[in-house]
Amino acid sequence: MSPKVRYYNLLAWECLSSIRGFLGASHNDFFSAIDASKVISIEQITIAYDRAKRLLEHSEKIKRTESAFLMLLTGEKQISRAQEEGGISSSTKSIIVVYINEGDILEFEDLCSGKLEVTPDNPVPEKALDMDSVVFTRMAKVELSI
Repeated sequence: MSPKVRYYNLLAWECLSSIRGFLGASHNDFFSAIDASKVISIEQITIAYDRAKRLLEHSEKIKRTESAFLMLLTGEKQISRAQEEGGISSSTKSIIVVYINEGDILEFEDLCSGKLEVTPDNPVPEKALDMDSVVFTRMAKVELSI
C-alpha cells in the first residue's frame, strides 16, 4: 500500500512541540511529518517509504518504519542527523505529512487546529531532474549500511 501525502503551511511555530509529541506517539500505521523544503519530489517520498517497509521486514536493526524512512529520505545513516536534515524545526514553513491511516491524519489535524493550513498544491519543487542522481545514490548508501 502506498502512503498518502498531505501538504500544510505552518501558521504558528509553537505547534512544533505538539507535532513532535504526536510523531513520537504510537499510531495505527505509518505517520511522518517532514520539512517540505527538504524534499525534491514525490518519487523520493514514495521510494523511501517502500524501501523503509522492506528494511523493517528484513533488518533486525530497524524497529520503526518512520526512522528508516527519514534516514532514506535524507540520505543520512544516523537517525539524529536524519532528523536534523529532514525533520521539522523552528525554520520550517511548510510540512509534508506522509501517512497510511485516515484516523491518524484526522487526529493530527485536530491537534494542530488553527495552526496549520492545508495547501492543495504541491509545495515540493520539481527539481528532481537535477537532483535525482544525488538523492537516490545517498538513499542507496543508507540502505546498504543498514
